[in-house]
Amino acid sequence: MYERPLYISEIEEKKMSMMAYFEDEYNGTNEKQRERMKKLLSIAIKNELTERQKQCIIMKFYQNMTAQDIAKELNIRPVTVYKHIRVGLKAMKHAAVYL
Repeated sequence: MYERPLYISEIEEKKMSMMAYFEDEYNGTNEKQRERMKKLLSIAIKNELTERQKQCIIMKFYQNMTAQDIAKELNIRPVTVYKHIRVGLKAMKHAAVYL
């Protein structure tokens, strides 16, 4: 009978699972995971986004600005801000798979 090769151990798989993330969150020990996610996000922002996408995402999520405020600041339409954020987040999700 053919056995499928395993590439990660069960322990590693558990550490990477979302359930482990939430269990650790309730126990207050997920600081390492948060730091890892911050690092991954900063790498993805730096390497995967256009300059305009970076601006919109940083203003939206780090500076808590509304799409209307971002649009005024960058002299673009609010719908364009939403588009930059949507496409930028998609690129970041795609990059996070490989990081």
